[in-house]
Amino acid sequence: MSLRAFHRFFIVLCLALFAFTGYWASGGNPTALVTPWLMYASAAGAFATLGYFFWHIRSSRLPK
Repeated sequence: MSLRAFHRFFIVLCLALFAFTGYWASGGNPTALVTPWLMYASAAGAFATLGYFFWHIRSSRLPK
């Protein structure tokens, strides 16, 4: 596995972690406790990571 492929896999893994954390913070935990600040932080992190992922894809395709 190349470094580029591993980097993309790691970014997708981070997105999955943000999605799980957002779900958990919205009441998907055993106590049904809703934690709004964590839910918003997970959404902000997911959007930032998604933007970075698209930037990474675009920048790796540019001729060098």
